[in-house]
Amino acid sequence: MPASESEVLVGRRYLERGFLDAAMRLFVRNAELVSPADWTNLADRLLERNRIPDAVRICELGSVPLPRERLLAAADACLKRKDVDATIRLYELAGADRERWTRVVDVLTAIPDRERQAVEIVERHLGGAEPQIEPPLEPARSSREPKAARQIKAVK
Repeated sequence: MPASESEVLVGRRYLERGFLDAAMRLFVRNAELVSPADWTNLADRLLERNRIPDAVRICELGSVPLPRERLLAAADACLKRKDVDATIRLYELAGADRERWTRVVDVLTAIPDRERQAVEIVERHLGGAEPQIEPPLEPARSSREPKAARQIKAVK
Protein backbone atom coordinates (compact mmCIF):
# COMPACT_ATOMS: atom_id res chain seq x y z
CA MET A 1 0.00 0.00 0.00
CA PRO A 2 1.53 3.33 -0.99
CA ALA A 3 2.19 5.97 1.64
CA SER A 4 -0.53 8.55 2.05
CA GLU A 5 -0.19 12.17 3.15
CA SER A 6 -3.84 12.17 4.17
CA GLU A 7 -3.28 9.25 6.55
CA VAL A 8 -0.35 11.10 8.12
CA LEU A 9 -2.56 14.17 8.57
CA VAL A 10 -5.27 12.04 10.20
CA GLY A 11 -2.60 10.47 12.40
CA ARG A 12 -1.54 13.94 13.56
CA ARG A 13 -5.14 14.76 14.48
CA TYR A 14 -5.44 11.51 16.43
CA LEU A 15 -2.22 12.37 18.23
CA GLU A 16 -3.53 15.84 19.15
CA ARG A 17 -6.67 14.28 20.61
CA GLY A 18 -4.74 11.66 22.57
CA PHE A 19 -5.60 8.57 20.51
CA LEU A 20 -2.06 7.28 20.52
CA ASP A 21 -2.67 3.78 19.19
CA ALA A 22 -4.54 5.06 16.14
CA ALA A 23 -1.84 7.68 15.49
CA MET A 24 0.90 5.10 15.93
CA ARG A 25 -0.79 2.69 13.53
CA LEU A 26 -1.11 5.39 10.83
CA PHE A 27 2.42 6.70 11.36
CA VAL A 28 3.93 3.22 11.15
CA ARG A 29 1.98 2.47 7.98
CA ASN A 30 3.27 5.70 6.37
CA ALA A 31 6.67 5.93 8.05
CA GLU A 32 8.50 7.51 5.13
CA LEU A 33 6.16 10.53 5.14
CA VAL A 34 6.11 11.20 8.88
CA SER A 35 8.33 14.07 10.03
CA PRO A 36 10.84 13.70 12.87
CA ALA A 37 8.78 16.20 14.89
CA ASP A 38 5.73 13.92 14.63
CA TRP A 39 7.76 10.90 15.75
CA THR A 40 9.19 12.86 18.68
CA ASN A 41 5.75 14.15 19.68
CA LEU A 42 4.32 10.61 19.59
CA ALA A 43 7.25 9.27 21.64
CA ASP A 44 6.77 12.03 24.23
CA ARG A 45 3.07 11.30 24.54
CA LEU A 46 3.77 7.57 24.90
CA LEU A 47 6.26 8.29 27.68
CA GLU A 48 3.67 10.44 29.47
CA ARG A 49 1.53 7.30 29.66
CA ASN A 50 4.50 5.20 30.76
CA ARG A 51 4.47 3.17 27.55
CA ILE A 52 8.24 2.80 27.41
CA PRO A 53 8.53 -0.10 24.92
CA ASP A 54 6.25 1.66 22.43
CA ALA A 55 8.23 4.90 22.79
CA VAL A 56 11.51 3.07 22.17
CA ARG A 57 10.07 1.38 19.09
CA ILE A 58 8.76 4.70 17.73
CA CYS A 59 12.14 6.39 18.26
CA GLU A 60 13.88 3.57 16.40
CA LEU A 61 11.36 3.56 13.58
CA GLY A 62 11.43 7.34 13.18
CA SER A 63 15.21 7.57 13.63
CA VAL A 64 14.80 10.11 16.41
CA PRO A 65 16.78 10.04 19.65
CA LEU A 66 15.22 8.67 22.81
CA PRO A 67 14.22 11.45 25.21
CA ARG A 68 17.06 10.58 27.58
CA GLU A 69 16.28 13.14 30.29
CA ARG A 70 12.67 12.01 30.52
CA LEU A 71 13.74 8.37 30.78
CA LEU A 72 16.23 9.24 33.52
CA ALA A 73 13.59 11.23 35.42
CA ALA A 74 11.17 8.31 35.17
CA ALA A 75 13.88 5.92 36.38
CA ASP A 76 14.72 8.21 39.31
CA ALA A 77 11.04 8.17 40.30
CA CYS A 78 11.02 4.37 40.11
CA LEU A 79 14.09 4.22 42.33
CA LYS A 80 12.39 6.39 44.96
CA ARG A 81 9.55 3.84 44.99
CA LYS A 82 12.17 1.06 45.33
CA ASP A 83 11.13 -0.41 41.97
CA VAL A 84 14.67 -1.45 41.12
CA ASP A 85 13.77 -3.66 38.17
CA ALA A 86 12.07 -0.79 36.31
CA THR A 87 14.88 1.54 37.34
CA ILE A 88 17.55 -0.76 35.92
CA ARG A 89 15.65 -1.22 32.66
CA LEU A 90 15.21 2.55 32.20
CA TYR A 91 18.77 3.40 33.22
CA GLU A 92 20.08 0.91 30.66
CA LEU A 93 17.88 2.42 27.94
CA ALA A 94 18.95 5.96 28.77
CA GLY A 95 22.61 5.23 29.43
CA ALA A 96 22.69 6.41 33.05
CA ASP A 97 25.81 7.89 34.60
CA ARG A 98 27.96 6.33 37.30
CA GLU A 99 26.30 8.26 40.14
CA ARG A 100 22.86 6.87 39.28
CA TRP A 101 24.18 3.31 39.09
CA THR A 102 25.80 3.80 42.49
CA ARG A 103 22.41 4.75 43.94
CA VAL A 104 20.90 1.58 42.45
CA VAL A 105 23.59 -0.51 44.13
CA ASP A 106 22.88 1.30 47.43
CA VAL A 107 19.20 0.39 47.19
CA LEU A 108 19.96 -3.19 46.15
CA THR A 109 22.30 -3.72 49.09
CA ALA A 110 19.51 -2.64 51.43
CA ILE A 111 17.41 -5.57 50.16
CA PRO A 112 18.64 -8.93 51.50
CA ASP A 113 18.01 -11.15 48.47
CA ARG A 114 19.46 -8.88 45.81
CA GLU A 115 23.19 -9.35 46.37
CA ARG A 116 23.78 -11.16 43.06
CA GLN A 117 22.00 -8.42 41.15
CA ALA A 118 24.04 -5.76 42.97
CA VAL A 119 27.26 -7.55 42.00
CA GLU A 120 26.14 -7.74 38.37
CA ILE A 121 25.34 -4.01 38.32
CA VAL A 122 28.77 -3.19 39.73
CA GLU A 123 30.50 -5.43 37.18
CA ARG A 124 28.49 -4.16 34.22
CA HIS A 125 28.11 -0.45 34.94
CA LEU A 126 30.62 0.54 37.59
CA GLY A 127 33.66 -1.23 36.20
CA GLY A 128 33.70 -4.16 38.60
CA ALA A 129 36.79 -5.17 40.50
CA GLU A 130 40.15 -3.74 39.61
CA PRO A 131 42.13 -5.93 37.25
CA GLN A 132 44.32 -8.41 39.04
CA ILE A 133 48.01 -8.14 38.34
CA GLU A 134 49.74 -11.47 38.04
CA PRO A 135 53.06 -11.85 39.84
CA PRO A 136 56.08 -12.08 37.55
CA LEU A 137 57.16 -15.57 36.64
CA GLU A 138 60.16 -16.95 38.44
CA PRO A 139 63.09 -17.99 36.29
CA ALA A 140 63.27 -21.72 35.66
CA ARG A 141 65.57 -23.59 38.02
CA SER A 142 67.76 -26.46 37.11
CA SER A 143 67.01 -29.74 38.83
CA ARG A 144 70.36 -29.54 40.70
CA GLU A 145 69.54 -26.29 42.53
CA PRO A 146 68.08 -26.79 45.98
CA LYS A 147 64.51 -25.60 46.48
CA ALA A 148 63.92 -22.73 48.86
CA ALA A 149 62.59 -23.68 52.29
CA ARG A 150 58.81 -23.47 52.50
CA GLN A 151 57.28 -21.25 55.17
CA ILE A 152 54.51 -22.87 57.19
CA LYS A 153 52.02 -20.79 59.14
CA ALA A 154 50.43 -22.07 62.29
CA VAL A 155 46.66 -22.26 62.12
CA LYS A 156 44.50 -22.08 65.19
